[in-house]
Amino acid sequence: MSTRDAATAALDATVDGIGTDVSTAAELFAVVDLLDGQPMLRRSLSDPSATEEGRAALAARLFEGKVSVSALAVISAVVGAAWSSGTQLVLGLERQAVRLSLQAARRSGELETVSSELYQLAETVDGSAELAAALRNQALPATARRELIDGLVAGRVHAVTAALAARAVNDRVRSYGAAIGGYLETAAGLSGQRIARVTVARPLDEARIARLKTALTAQVGGPVNLQISVDPAVLGGISVAIDDDVYESTVAARLEDARRQLINL
Repeated sequence: MSTRDAATAALDATVDGIGTDVSTAAELFAVVDLLDGQPMLRRSLSDPSATEEGRAALAARLFEGKVSVSALAVISAVVGAAWSSGTQLVLGLERQAVRLSLQAARRSGELETVSSELYQLAETVDGSAELAAALRNQALPATARRELIDGLVAGRVHAVTAALAARAVNDRVRSYGAAIGGYLETAAGLSGQRIARVTVARPLDEARIARLKTALTAQVGGPVNLQISVDPAVLGGISVAIDDDVYESTVAARLEDARRQLINL
């Protein structure tokens, strides 16, 4: 484990020890939005020349009485960590807000539902060139982009799904689909699962999905989260990607192998 990964794991453990709920996450997202527009404040809260206690004291002066006790505790933990820049601090705070949202769904036994809904949303966006382009368009106000997403999910999904679906519009680094993908990886980590990205030519029925999940669980030695994409271009068969491992058994891939062999004759 790298030093950065160890520091992230330590911060996660600290935040997990704080009594929080989904409302805490909403408060943290509001603080993230505030810090986004305050570069000097970001730098002060992440100043490496200041002590951990000094940065936490500054956070207390700024936010005490304006956010809940639990939100302030999370903010203090985040600003107490070492960050390479104010921007990285804000990204770290947002990551904790995402984790707390998903933790709330996990505690209520609804994390799998939220994960499935987020994945289907990402697939919907990916399948619409017009929608994907609109969400990439930074000239379009964030409020307008959120309205596009609200039109897709309002009243149809879990509250945590809706909140994260709207939040992904604000991502400063990744595309909309990549932001959702990051949320899904976080959800899988919280549930102790590994993500299996499955591509098939036609939708699978529930029985085949169950058999596939059982087989992949045995293959990797632990629970898996299936993310199934339908792509007629694969013609038939199945492709499965787990981390860096790809298990390819599609008709399109076999035809491509045959084509290459013919060329090399």
